[in-house]
Amino acid sequence: MKPIPTNARRLASVLILAVAGVSLGCGTIAEQRAQADNYYQLAQTYLGAESYDAAEQAIRQALSLRPREPSYFELLALTYQIRNRFDLAEDAYRQALQQNNPSPSVLVNYSTLLLLRNRPDEALDLAQRALQDPGYDRPALAHVNMGLAHSQQGQFDLAAAQFRRALSYRSLPEAYHNLGLAYDRMGRPDAAIQAFRDAVRLRPTYAAAYAGLGDVLLAAGQVDEARQALERVIALQPDNPLAVASREKLERLAPTASASERKQ
Repeated sequence: MKPIPTNARRLASVLILAVAGVSLGCGTIAEQRAQADNYYQLAQTYLGAESYDAAEQAIRQALSLRPREPSYFELLALTYQIRNRFDLAEDAYRQALQQNNPSPSVLVNYSTLLLLRNRPDEALDLAQRALQDPGYDRPALAHVNMGLAHSQQGQFDLAAAQFRRALSYRSLPEAYHNLGLAYDRMGRPDAAIQAFRDAVRLRPTYAAAYAGLGDVLLAAGQVDEARQALERVIALQPDNPLAVASREKLERLAPTASASERKQ
């Protein structure tokens, strides 16, 4: 388990004291709810600190007090999903959906898991169900997942439409990146280049978008710009597999003259 940062430890200590204070007079439903919510907040703190085992223990404490709270099962699922324990995550999502009034976010997060498991049909259905809830306030995320599902199905025109729909709600770098991938597969390099550039404009540290940009620029014969994009991937994440692939592509490129040398 990773060490918890000092600020996270302080907040965790405060929450532990709050839990202990409630437990001294524990007995009423309101007190149990307050104690469970404190454990839930504690689990969120641990999750943010990447202390996943501690997060799991805290959320299980919350569930022991309120065993039918869907948001607790959702957080438990996320602690498993982050650690690639997909079977356990899926079981927790299913339990969340069996409770009363689960949030649409359960459906969207569950659809993300199904995409990771290459089950696009089911992922698409869950994202669509989330959008049917008039109270859902993050439709962009659902549309991104629908776009990813269509991409896994090889339906890149439908995928692009969903990514554009997501962007109509919110300028998400991930939506632009995946839109670029879809345009590339559709044989629209100019549109793909623009989408990748929009992604890195919003998130200058987005190595995957720089990698996609470099690939499309290379295919379009724009070698100097491609080289810059691939070098950016290496600078951002030198040990990432994307950087390894970028180095290999750069090594295959013939040295090119600088712009000033070409003018002479």
